[in-house]
Amino acid sequence: MRSDSGGSGQRDSEVEAYLTDESVPAAERGGVILGLVAHAGAYLLLTAAQATWCAVTAVRVWRRREAGWAEAVRTGVHRPTLAGLAAATVGYEIARRLGVARLSRRARDHAVQQARGS
Repeated sequence: MRSDSGGSGQRDSEVEAYLTDESVPAAERGGVILGLVAHAGAYLLLTAAQATWCAVTAVRVWRRREAGWAEAVRTGVHRPTLAGLAAATVGYEIARRLGVARLSRRARDHAVQQARGS
């Protein structure tokens, strides 16, 4: 679920123009690409951890179901792991929004410089 602003289409085109422009130094474009790859890795790692936690928790609760569902959930859910995943998700979301804002600012500044230079 994304809560980004409605202007994401314009932002995407600005970022694409920024990344494909030959006047942008290669080192700067490389840094942005590495940041995007790091984001993809973090996203995949977090999603895999969440899916694994859900599967393990479902098995633990299912095995304890004979004690009653309330007791099975109470004893089957590992709360420290749940808290860690929640904190990691919040941290990821903050980092993602900061990264999007920084990349958008770079792309917007680049678009303004290109408009002045033309």
